[in-house]
Amino acid sequence: MNGCVEIKDSRIHGKGVFATRDIEAGEILAVSHVTLLHHNEQLPEAIATLEFPWDDEHYALCLSNVGSFFNHDKNFNAKVKSQDKDGLTQTFASTRSIEKGEEVFIYYNDDFEEFVQA
Repeated sequence: MNGCVEIKDSRIHGKGVFATRDIEAGEILAVSHVTLLHHNEQLPEAIATLEFPWDDEHYALCLSNVGSFFNHDKNFNAKVKSQDKDGLTQTFASTRSIEKGEEVFIYYNDDFEEFVQA
């Protein structure tokens, strides 16, 4: 992690990721190591909501730094920029300028929208 984000209590949901300084659009926020979980695994809801799509057989669960603490918002300001399939890492980057103290959001997917509204 490059020190531009930190985990704090979120008014949106539990913990969240927040900017520790002004961040420019396209800046790398974090590179998180992941472990792979098979699609057929029955996981507790608390863990299942932390999964990221990986490939046709697996989801990824971030194990290091802020990767599993991004909250969801349709007005996201960050995204998964890349996934290193050999090194098992996932890189997050800003999609626009983010002000110091602002919560950093990613957009999970349309399925997640339906899940949280159910």
